[in-house]
Amino acid sequence: MIKYLFVFLWNSRKKFTGILLEQALVFIVLMVCLTSLFDMLRQYKEPGLLDTENVALFGFMVPRQMDPAKRREVNLAMNAGIRNLRQWDYVESVSESHSLVPYLREPEYYASDSVTLFGRKFEAHSKVADQDAQSVFDIRMERGKWLEALPNGSLPVVITRQLADLTGNTDDELIGAQMLDDRNQTYTITGIVPGIKEDVFTVPSPGIITQLVYTSDDEYRIYREICARVRPGHMEEFCDASYREFKRLVPYFDEMEFIIRDMGVFKEKAMFPVTSRLKLLVIPTLFLLTFAFIGTLGLLMLNVKKRVQEFGIHRAIGATRRKLMGMMILQSLILTLLASVPGIVLSLFIFNVTFTHLAAIIATLLIMLLFSLISSYYPAHQITQINPAAVLHQE
Repeated sequence: MIKYLFVFLWNSRKKFTGILLEQALVFIVLMVCLTSLFDMLRQYKEPGLLDTENVALFGFMVPRQMDPAKRREVNLAMNAGIRNLRQWDYVESVSESHSLVPYLREPEYYASDSVTLFGRKFEAHSKVADQDAQSVFDIRMERGKWLEALPNGSLPVVITRQLADLTGNTDDELIGAQMLDDRNQTYTITGIVPGIKEDVFTVPSPGIITQLVYTSDDEYRIYREICARVRPGHMEEFCDASYREFKRLVPYFDEMEFIIRDMGVFKEKAMFPVTSRLKLLVIPTLFLLTFAFIGTLGLLMLNVKKRVQEFGIHRAIGATRRKLMGMMILQSLILTLLASVPGIVLSLFIFNVTFTHLAAIIATLLIMLLFSLISSYYPAHQITQINPAAVLHQE
């Protein structure tokens, strides 16, 4: 049957040129769309994306010209408010950090540092966090422990997998090793995390997380980033209650910028440029698929009408309805496979051959075959309704 179909398609190639060109175009557009989608999913799944679901950001920024005595009052009042928040039933944990909270700025504007490990210097994103940051952002450890207190008084540091791989040392060699920052401060590595991403679709950079140590200078800070993990379903209640609490406690509240917001808002904003670009691809692709379906269905129906006598003869000499229906569907699938060849060849030149792109090509081909199967089903069903006696009588 397959040989017969190939001979038939070759002899009728002019009639099916429209379907081939139409499906080839659909295949290419769909492949580009799915490749973008799969790339986006791959980037999203890169290790290091902090869990910000049910996490709220609250903090403040005071004018630089504010009197230091007033700044001290503000910070002490903030500390009192944070202690109160920790007692609330629906607050699971509260953490303060610097340059750890994602989505607040472009990745290049996060703090970086030059660190020395095993006598070699590396550039790394520098983050500061307290013990509670691990529970607030659900940070999983690959090796070691999160900012573990050290008996010798040395300051702990956690490094990312990306920095660990740059050193070329094994994990056992890294855990417990000494590290120097660009101020010659000595740290001891206590753990390794998969990565820390500042944005949803970025690749995690080499980084370090040092422990937040409070000093008397911290009472005069003009900017603070604090996050709280709240129980599911209590986010709106937490934001309203914490705003009232800080407004009650913090002096000069109206003179500074104060923010309390669900981190989900920041994540959606960070994702918008990529998701909107994907939507711009998806919408025309769906329209193109719809019009291609209508066009293919119409051409196949016309083809059935022109071949009524041929199918009638097939039925008269013993071909079953199922066989004729299968022949029509197989013909459509072969057309789709032939139309997909230019798109597959083109993709090998446009994209790097990676697992993501191969998966996108396979997914595109499967969708096109399903598209072909659906569009050919009704014309194939019409063949089974042909009465061979009536057809031969007309002949």
